[in-house]
Amino acid sequence: MTPFRHKTPQEQAAWQALVATLENALRLHAHRPGAFLRLAPYLHDRTAGMIGRLSHLVREAALDAILDGTERITRAGLEAVDLDESTDRQNLPRARQRRTREARRTV
Repeated sequence: MTPFRHKTPQEQAAWQALVATLENALRLHAHRPGAFLRLAPYLHDRTAGMIGRLSHLVREAALDAILDGTERITRAGLEAVDLDESTDRQNLPRARQRRTREARRTV
């Protein structure tokens, strides 16, 4: 399967529809409806437009939200989720920033 593109308004609308579908399936008590639509460009960038990566990202963030009791997904919660190595390679600046932040925390 090829990644979703995100350049034209039609491509962006298709991605937003996918993001909205995933968000509507969430059953987190404190999650604000529509929060993912505001994050749609970030989610596309983070997942390189791949449905499987998006699903993994949302699922992991939702599990973290349940376990920590917040019951909502935030950008910070999404940032905390590690994706596969190939995604990090595609998003090298993001991976470098995350590793730099992690290194600062351990010092």
